[in-house]
Amino acid sequence: MRPPFDWTLWGLLALAAALEFAGDLLLKWWAETNNWLSFGAGVLAYVASLAIFAMLLRRADLSVIFALWVGLAAVLTALAGWLLFGEAITPRRIAGILLVIGGVILLSK
Repeated sequence: MRPPFDWTLWGLLALAAALEFAGDLLLKWWAETNNWLSFGAGVLAYVASLAIFAMLLRRADLSVIFALWVGLAAVLTALAGWLLFGEAITPRRIAGILLVIGGVILLSK
């Protein structure tokens, strides 16, 4: 029998990835505009994401949590760079995104 779905684990993981993603976007905005408020907010988002990541280590394996946390944020950041900042989305980057997704799937099984 399969163990029940751990909503807390997946919810906290989604929150940690979202905070890391927000930190990435805020720091990019700071780099583009030199707005120091976005720098501070980006650092705070990273700190909150890392604190949640540390809590998640009590609930699951390091390799699984880290792959999901970083993988989700990396894919979202690559897509946001393309949509929000006009960064190139080349076939090589698409292949990289697909490899990240595949790696996350393999590690989480």
